Amino acid sequence: MAEQQEMDRVCGMWIDMKEARFTSNYKGETYYFCAQECKDKFDQSPDLYMKGFEGRTI
Repeated sequence: MAEQQEMDRVCGMWIDMKEARFTSNYKGETYYFCAQECKDKFDQSPDLYMKGFEGRTI
């Protein structure tokens, strides 16, 4: 079975959802990040990072 990945909405890096160490929940969804810094930026202004990333998973 192929791994499922989601794009880090702050830096654009692809993250393996099963291996992700940094996550945030926003409006009932879980988002994945490559580093604490990206998670912190998202947590401060989540709406800023939601634009243009809808549905980007592989």
